Amino acid sequence: MSEPPSNGLTRREELLAVATKLFAARGYHGTRMDDVADAVGLNKATVYHYYASKSLILFDICRSAADFTVEALHDDPSASAREMLYLFTRRLLVGIASDIERGAVYFQEAPYITEWFTEEQVAYIRKAETSVYEHVRDVIDRGIASGEFYDCDSHVLALGYIGMTLGSYRWLRPQGRRTAPEIAVEFSTALLRGLIRDDAIRTAAPLGIEVADAQ
Repeated sequence: MSEPPSNGLTRREELLAVATKLFAARGYHGTRMDDVADAVGLNKATVYHYYASKSLILFDICRSAADFTVEALHDDPSASAREMLYLFTRRLLVGIASDIERGAVYFQEAPYITEWFTEEQVAYIRKAETSVYEHVRDVIDRGIASGEFYDCDSHVLALGYIGMTLGSYRWLRPQGRRTAPEIAVEFSTALLRGLIRDDAIRTAAPLGIEVADAQ
C-alpha cells in the first residue's frame, strides 16, 4: 500500500477526484481503471482495493452530485416563494461552479445509468431527481396559491427551471466574466419577473431578499 496523499484528501477521495476529472474529459466508456491508477500514481490492484469496479466510482460521483442538489433544497419555511426560488438557484449555481467536472459526469452519464448501476443505485438517483422536481414545482404552486405568482403550468416551469440551472455546468466557470452568485441574480430576476403578479414587487424587489443577505 502506498503512502497517503499529501493534499489533505484520503486515498479514496483522491481516487474519486481524479476519476471525476477523467470521466468528465474522456467519458465513462473512454476511461479505464488503468488510466485512473496511472493518474493517481498507484498500481491497478491498489485502485481495486478502494473501488472494486469502475461503476462503483461512477455511482459515488453521481451520488455526490444528487446529494448536493437535494441538500440545496432546504429552505426557511417562513420565506416567500420568490425568496425560495432565488436562494435555491444561488445555492445550486455556487455548488456547480465549485465542482464543474462532477456536474459534467452526472449529466453525461445520466442516460446510461441503468446499464452501469444496480436497481437500488438507480432508485437512489431517481429519488433525488424526483425530490428536486417536486420541490421546485411545489414552491411554484405555493406562490400561485398565495397570489404571489401568476397562474402557470408549474410542471412545465419546474422542468424548465431544472434544465436552466443544472445545465449550467456546460458553460459556468469559476473564473468567468460573471460569478455564480451574480448569475443566480440574473437567472432569478428574469424568471421571477415573469411570475410575480404585483407590479411594484416585480419591478423593485423580485428576489424578495437583499442580495447581500444571501451571502
